[in-house]
Amino acid sequence: MPPPAASVQVEPAATAVGAPTAVAAAPKPLPASLARRTRIGFYGEGQLFIDAESNKTARLPELVVSIDHRPNDWLRIVGALEADDVSRLALQQAFLEASPEPFIGLRAGLLIVPLGLGNLSPEPTSYLTVDRPLTDQLIVPAVWREMGVGIFGEIGPGLRYQGLVLSGLDGTGFSAQAPLWGGRGDGGSLAVHDAAVAGRLELVDLPPGLVVGGGGYYGNATDGIAGLSGVHVGVVEADARFKKSGFDLRAEYARLYIVNSYLVNNYLGLLGQDAVPARGYGVYVQGGYDLLQLGGLDTPQELVMFVGFENINPRSQMSQYNYNPPAITPAGQLAPEAPSPSKSLVRGGIDYRPRPSIALKADIQIEVGTEGAAPAPPMVVAGAPGTPRALGADVADAARGGTRIGLALAFSF
Repeated sequence: MPPPAASVQVEPAATAVGAPTAVAAAPKPLPASLARRTRIGFYGEGQLFIDAESNKTARLPELVVSIDHRPNDWLRIVGALEADDVSRLALQQAFLEASPEPFIGLRAGLLIVPLGLGNLSPEPTSYLTVDRPLTDQLIVPAVWREMGVGIFGEIGPGLRYQGLVLSGLDGTGFSAQAPLWGGRGDGGSLAVHDAAVAGRLELVDLPPGLVVGGGGYYGNATDGIAGLSGVHVGVVEADARFKKSGFDLRAEYARLYIVNSYLVNNYLGLLGQDAVPARGYGVYVQGGYDLLQLGGLDTPQELVMFVGFENINPRSQMSQYNYNPPAITPAGQLAPEAPSPSKSLVRGGIDYRPRPSIALKADIQIEVGTEGAAPAPPMVVAGAPGTPRALGADVADAARGGTRIGLALAFSF
């Protein structure tokens, strides 16, 4: 027999169900009427980009349907299904969570790694730009999820923590343009032999409206292949957000390390500027203000104008042990062992929200420098034991940088 109707409520979720920001601290005891609750969430975005040559690219990068069920006030079951470019279905999250006390909670399943603002708040209404900054795509891949177990809680007023043991990355999927993107497990496998650890610490609403945090990740990336033994990955990240009185400010810095990256290049046969790096970094700052605040209007609508700056280099340092014979360097190109030049980008635009769950966005991205080369098959050594994987079309396009105009309709219910 089903439970009485009064004991179960179905509500639209205002943000992504189960996103790390929503579960960073153990929930406070719920009223008896909400002890059992089911939330259904739905978010997505449609995008249109126009580059400097007037080439147009339209896409529907993701649609996510999620469910968050609480049988009681301390147990939680979360699942989210994602459709990428309307062509591939995959789980975004799926975990069981128990939080008997505010200072300690446990969760296990397919978990989002709590690094980078693109993973902490994956729904497109959480950021002002049409697309995520490149730091949240090329340095800390979003949405990055792995099988694992973790603890979380609040150990003081506004001081929250998370700690996870996760399935490690697959080094055979690493690349030059977005080093870690192709190495994510996404729940498709459980690399017990390549366990990783990740954690985050953040201070919330001290002062009100400000969230400051940081975290790290470290793990093996061998995928059980003897030739990759000794490949390790580290990521460190720090971020800050402030939203109050019409202001919407954010900043992030992230750095990645691939120890013994030359073993990946040897296995995949990658040469020259296609070689996987030993180091990479990204940093951006962004500020916006709600113009409707100027008139003192009492309205739930927002009209935010914003501007931002980003500097990024996924290949800021290369291993000295890479196999890079000088003969492979074309005339006028960088030496094969040289790191790539960094990109600097300026963005500005407007974000109109008739209600908090809907955003109409328009922005322009201007690269201060030269646009990256068009995507092309990597240069490899014949007879290498491994085969490089192609990047996703959206990530490959983003990695080029360049000047472009973007338009988007984003929603989160």
